[in-house]
Amino acid sequence: MNDNGRNIRRLTDNQFWEDKPRWPPDGTKIAFERNLEKDIQKYQLFIMNADGTNQQQLTDNNEGDQNGRPAWSPDGQHMAFKSNRSGRSEIHIMHFQSRKVTQLTGIEEETGSSTSDWSPDGKEIVYGRSVSRGGGLSHKGIWIMSADGKNQEPFLPDPPANVPSLFRSYPCWAPDGQRILFIESRGAAEQRVKRFVIQHRNGPRTEIDINEKIGGRWVGSGARWMDDGRAILFSAGRLDVPEKDHFHNIYQYEIATGKLRRLTAPTKFPYNESAPDWIAGPLPVSRQDKLPMQWGNIKAVYGIKTSSEKENHTSRVIF
Repeated sequence: MNDNGRNIRRLTDNQFWEDKPRWPPDGTKIAFERNLEKDIQKYQLFIMNADGTNQQQLTDNNEGDQNGRPAWSPDGQHMAFKSNRSGRSEIHIMHFQSRKVTQLTGIEEETGSSTSDWSPDGKEIVYGRSVSRGGGLSHKGIWIMSADGKNQEPFLPDPPANVPSLFRSYPCWAPDGQRILFIESRGAAEQRVKRFVIQHRNGPRTEIDINEKIGGRWVGSGARWMDDGRAILFSAGRLDVPEKDHFHNIYQYEIATGKLRRLTAPTKFPYNESAPDWIAGPLPVSRQDKLPMQWGNIKAVYGIKTSSEKENHTSRVIF
């Protein structure tokens, strides 16, 4: 869709659950995860052209194997992703052309790692990592490592074992290479407080609380930078409404102004819309309400009409 919420188009059409789409730097393809089973989670990585054609499976469909949450390297030659092929969810890296896979985390010690993202210079990877605490529970922290898996260290100090539950998730590197965006939640599940955090490397921390703006308690399913680091693109569903209305929608938050805008409009039949990703267009200057985007598709679009408005560039979002 365009970032004014118009011109929605469907890219895949099948019986599978698909999620976590990501653009490569050149915007010609889309990597995503697809669940190949109806009753169990058995995700595998796929890739397709930006128009939805030429869909190809990248990872093997082994028994009990799950692969997902792709993240492209800035040169488009490698893809970081999470896989449980070692027995736990850990970060792996794939050379795109050869399909060779190398495990990066969980080699020297048992960790458990999930969503990852590359630094703009391609030298480092930020990722979410489970942090052990008493009683078999765990916090979730943000860690950084070299692109080859070396020098693994916490981006922020890991929380001590005696503090309430603290989860930091969906880390995403800013285009300037100095800031990392993530979602932070604290407390028990029923009363958990969530906020966006923008943490400058070795610098200030900015907390963004959208609870009042969004209209109540919410749960997020992804957060990405948008508009070259001037806005946050995310998916959220409200928890203070009846369960039948717990649908996720796509939002944009402008950092400088604090303006929150819902990008996906209400429809006759509600849908879950999640895990968005943004890519800039080729034009050096574009009107903000004309930047197209696409998002990872986990929904049917029956009843959604696309705009007849013509677009003159290719900035896009996927979900």
